[in-house]
Amino acid sequence: MVTAAAQPGEHWWEEIRPQISIVALCFVLFLALSLQNRVVDADYWWHLRTGQWIVEEQRIPYTDPFSFTMQGQPWVAHSWLADVAMFLLHRYVGPASLFVLRSLLQVGTWALLFKMLWERWPRLWGPLVLLGAASFAAAKFWLARPNTASLVGVVVVLYLWYRFKWHGRDRLWLLPPLFVLWANVHSGWIYGLALLAALFAGEFLAGRFWPDPMPLEPKRRLRLGLLALLCVPAVALNPYGPRLLLYPFSYYLGGITLHTGYVAEWLSPNFHEPGNLLLALLLLALIAALAWRRGTIGPAETLALVLFVGLTLVSIRAAGSAIPLLVMAIAGVMGQGISPRPALDRRGAWRPPARTTIWAWYGGTLLLVFLLLAACGVEYAAWGREHGFDGERAVPRDAAAALGQLAPQRMFNSYNWGGYLIWRFYPQHLVFIDGRADLYGNELFRQYLQVARGEPGWDQVLSTYQIDAVLCERRGPLAALLTAASGWQPVYEDATAAVFRRSP
Repeated sequence: MVTAAAQPGEHWWEEIRPQISIVALCFVLFLALSLQNRVVDADYWWHLRTGQWIVEEQRIPYTDPFSFTMQGQPWVAHSWLADVAMFLLHRYVGPASLFVLRSLLQVGTWALLFKMLWERWPRLWGPLVLLGAASFAAAKFWLARPNTASLVGVVVVLYLWYRFKWHGRDRLWLLPPLFVLWANVHSGWIYGLALLAALFAGEFLAGRFWPDPMPLEPKRRLRLGLLALLCVPAVALNPYGPRLLLYPFSYYLGGITLHTGYVAEWLSPNFHEPGNLLLALLLLALIAALAWRRGTIGPAETLALVLFVGLTLVSIRAAGSAIPLLVMAIAGVMGQGISPRPALDRRGAWRPPARTTIWAWYGGTLLLVFLLLAACGVEYAAWGREHGFDGERAVPRDAAAALGQLAPQRMFNSYNWGGYLIWRFYPQHLVFIDGRADLYGNELFRQYLQVARGEPGWDQVLSTYQIDAVLCERRGPLAALLTAASGWQPVYEDATAAVFRRSP
């Protein structure tokens, strides 16, 4: 029996090969740009040391082991599982693995977001432009530390709801296990619960109370609500139990107002900075799109967007989670709704040539992708050989070495360098303060600022805590005061840091 030959163009891969090539090359570019982000922030170091502490002690810390000011006080190591993973990768694979893993998670998350964007805006240029703007706007939030897990988690929650609502694919049962994992790797699970609450509230209001192009049926709405509710006890499945549910609010319930008014990520966005300027442009693009009114977004997306934009305007820490919602809303307004099979959209497709030409096209694309990835790898390795992947270029390594030679009993250190000193000196020397603001509270942070700023009584604080060595910024007011003070001797200084010891 002779079967009919396939007609040219009847296979989907013959229709979208230009798009596949463009998308593949763009994501290689995203990966290359992501690998250029080698920033190591102040908290990176104490996360590594916490992971090492857990591995060596074979238990979870419930009190602070790293500072002499708060040693033995209750402490929630909310990212303990991620800390362990970071340390194991750092030790057995190498420091570079943390940056590579972060880049892969970033690109994978953008790929999930792109899948949703392409379905809302079948023309390829729209999703790629939006994704490019979003990747640059969110670049500074993707760091080699546990907060990356929360950026991934927000997009996964959004994707599960999106597939449930618009495609009828019920994978919501994955939500509770996701939150069990999330609660053990980073405290940003609170953003996931906030997103679910906003989405459910929007679905509840949809239809009768709020126009929605595709409201959920009552049974499906109830399922969304029940599984979202199950995520709350799922968060409690961690070494600290239900106590973790209150942890994200400790910064406000505990009155840690000085910290939230001092550290940049807790402040409102500064729209004069390039990264934040892109965030502002995305907001303006959404306003312009809504004025154009070529499309619409439902109540669930609207409530989620309003919630996260509001959080972003209060604190830049939420901006990384808000950007995916922002670009989804823009695509929903500017796009042309949900296409059941967007891959079959033939606008811009070439006339199908011979099969050999098709496979030559795919082979050429794969070869180009491979060459670009190889170039990224070679450049990355060359940079690592020259500068190192240990991240110590951003910290006062030489000043810390001079401090270690003093063998201080109690040292006063800069807030931004406390995490590095924990990684370098624990358990021989304990720090005065580091980035764990929920541990140190308002009073100790006030005393730290009093000394760091050289405010009246700074010397009394150093005497009260019996400080015998100081590591501080070279051009800060404390360095100038200690240089002029009779009871202190300069030991080391460079363009960044200075070390002082108390005179015998």
